[in-house]
Amino acid sequence: MISRRQLEVATALVTGAFGTAILVQSLRIGVGWTSAGVGSGTFPALASGLVVAASLYNLLRGATHTGPAMIEGPMAKRIAALFLPAVAFVALIPLLGLHIAAGVYMFYALWRSRLPLWKAAGVGIAMPFVLYSVFDWGFQVELLRGLLGKAVGI
Repeated sequence: MISRRQLEVATALVTGAFGTAILVQSLRIGVGWTSAGVGSGTFPALASGLVVAASLYNLLRGATHTGPAMIEGPMAKRIAALFLPAVAFVALIPLLGLHIAAGVYMFYALWRSRLPLWKAAGVGIAMPFVLYSVFDWGFQVELLRGLLGKAVGI
């Protein structure tokens, strides 16, 4: 069982960590006025400063307020069924490349939602070609090829 307090604190810590990382990099790039105008790190620093401040507020508020249980057994299984394939998708991208990893993810997601196997396989096979056609060929934006792409020379 996961309580509301635990969710609030965890969310505040994650958003605070992202905000802090962006703030540190923005300060490194440079904030304030330069001879060319506003420094390139100024806007990200302001935005990330707001994210950090809001995260601190949520952390304090979440740590001091109690609430009912938010996630229990069956709901945790449903969340894991959504979250774990997404993690696997992200983990497959450096190995297979974005095109093929998206095809594998779509196949699994459609098969898991009880679509007929031939339909899920069709979408899973078509997805890399669609992504290549739209991004690599149409927009001229090369998506990550991964180790498999490097091994076969594409």
